[in-house]
Amino acid sequence: MREKENPVKKFVGHHVGITANLLRTAFAARITRENDNISPEQFAVLVRLSISDGLSQSAVAEYVLKDDATITRILDSLEKKKLAIRKRDPHDRRSNLAYLTPKGREFAEKMLLEVREFNGSLLEGIDSEKVKVVFEVLEKLRENAANIIKKQP
Repeated sequence: MREKENPVKKFVGHHVGITANLLRTAFAARITRENDNISPEQFAVLVRLSISDGLSQSAVAEYVLKDDATITRILDSLEKKKLAIRKRDPHDRRSNLAYLTPKGREFAEKMLLEVREFNGSLLEGIDSEKVKVVFEVLEKLRENAANIIKKQP
């Protein structure tokens, strides 16, 4: 019996989704292997705090596209690992600000080196002009997807 062609294989979302899942799995395997079981989400928070320390949990949540409850759990985990701390916002007692500890800053820098190596491996054999086009196409896909979301009732 002849199998029918799968129509979703012609959809860009299908290819982007499969690629994203595979990249996420490979990335998680790479960073958790030697890094105190850091999840990709924890890594994203570490990177965000390494760029700009003393952020509200809401600002961190917006950057990593997670809800506030998830960010609270991630920061709890990073605090247990002595990589981050939270302090009361002096201007808003209802809010906490997240900071990297010295250990967290050193850890984030070490991990960024590993991620740069990982990124290099991913881009192996791909011309830099093609990589530029991929970034442009993905940015346009994100923009179009955001516009679709905005139009939903």
